Amino acid sequence: MPAPETALVEVSPGTALVFGKVPDGLELVPFRLITSEDQKSLSAALAAGGSAFNVGGQVVNAIAQAQGLVRLAPETLKALEAGAQVVKSNGYNLGTLRNATGFSDSVRWLPAGGATAAGVVASLGPAVAMIAIQIQLHEMQGLLRQNMALTEGLLKAVRNEQWSELVGLDAAVSKALDEVNDIGEVTPGVWQNVHGYEKDLQKHRDLYRRQVETHAAELAKGKTHQDRRQYIERNGETILLDLHSLLIAHKSWFEYQALRAGRARVEAISNPSEGKLLDKIIRDAKTEYEKVGAQMGDLLDILNRELSILAELPGKPTIPFTGSRRAARDVADMSKQLLDAVNRVSDMVRHEPPALEAPTTSYVAKEEQRETDLRILRWHLASDEHLHALVQVDGDESTVFSSALVAITDRRVLIANAPEFRKHGAVRRSIPNEDIRFVRVRDLGGKAGPSIDLITSTDNLSWTFGGGGDASTAASRFAALLAENMDIPSAEREALLVALPSKPKNQKALTSDG
Repeated sequence: MPAPETALVEVSPGTALVFGKVPDGLELVPFRLITSEDQKSLSAALAAGGSAFNVGGQVVNAIAQAQGLVRLAPETLKALEAGAQVVKSNGYNLGTLRNATGFSDSVRWLPAGGATAAGVVASLGPAVAMIAIQIQLHEMQGLLRQNMALTEGLLKAVRNEQWSELVGLDAAVSKALDEVNDIGEVTPGVWQNVHGYEKDLQKHRDLYRRQVETHAAELAKGKTHQDRRQYIERNGETILLDLHSLLIAHKSWFEYQALRAGRARVEAISNPSEGKLLDKIIRDAKTEYEKVGAQMGDLLDILNRELSILAELPGKPTIPFTGSRRAARDVADMSKQLLDAVNRVSDMVRHEPPALEAPTTSYVAKEEQRETDLRILRWHLASDEHLHALVQVDGDESTVFSSALVAITDRRVLIANAPEFRKHGAVRRSIPNEDIRFVRVRDLGGKAGPSIDLITSTDNLSWTFGGGGDASTAASRFAALLAENMDIPSAEREALLVALPSKPKNQKALTSDG
């Protein structure tokens, strides 16, 4: 293997310092708040803590300068571990990165869990705290690159005094960060221009956070998809604007905290108390960063799911926006843009659910109708939930509606009124698999297909399959999937047995002698 041009040192899981050449395919996070003195200490700490700079007893000056930070995604780590086994040397993993044309870069990679890495990190002191906030700051800055033109256009149409004040604060804080990037540290002059903004930034963040909490609470009250859809139709514009405003307020507030931390780091050189303040600023900012990101993400998950269901329905459903009506798909796109941005900020993995493939047990009259049903159904399933069966059956009075669409997953049974599901995307009931008590298959004879009786902890349900050869096979498989989960918990069994009469204590057993 050639002498490496790059050294990566993981300072926390998934975050690494880059020394030397920045390999193709890795996005560099440049130092913005880390002073030149701290950058020198990073190189010194690595040189003292390991042999990454030593090849044949010689220090490789080409990689002795810290360039910045990178995020190591799982696929990057796999590339670094190219081969069946990781080659190790002096505590470092030796790896090769691959690009479109072949192998591109040889690297020395020091994993965060190793003793050498722990020693390097421990020797960095306050610089480690600045590294932590640097990565999150980069994620915040990434919001400016998000394509949210539709949402921005809406905001311009409804500008008011609050929004104008927020935009002004955001511009001032962003300008200060740009100046720090040019200068190399948070100087007194830079800090003086933004010092005192925290109160106003916090006011905006609290305002929009309360409004987002209200939306989340109202949507949570909706027991059905139709309830939630009606709330979104009435308040969709306000929800998106409040979310977007909270995103901007949160970004500006966090950037202000980053500037505070940068200034405290400079002051800590001569005042140890400022070092303690630095730790607290970063600790509190990280907690708030994650809390607000999770809050926005939870609401956007609901909003994105409900809007995406609307976008899949036949016809052209619309939602009122800025005095007119917009197609549900356009509004869903706005929601997805915000969700993508929040995912970047909150560092949470939220993906659009994958397309559902038709399960082995499937009984829907028309194949094209089944595909439409699956596109809507995927938004009702959890990301790790697996679909085992989808059937359309006739119900009786126990099911409330005559034509039912029933899905079985690895964790529950979903029941929908078929016409309502296809018109509104609504699922009426969700029965956990552990509530299944008994399943029975009955042959009704004549032209009717088999009937399935499902007894749960609270209900008796009955469905009939249509006639034809496929009906019998589908019904047998459907019943088997349900029966696989049949169970009577011991607590329920014991509660029933209590009703049995007890035997008298002195009762003698009967014998053949009488």
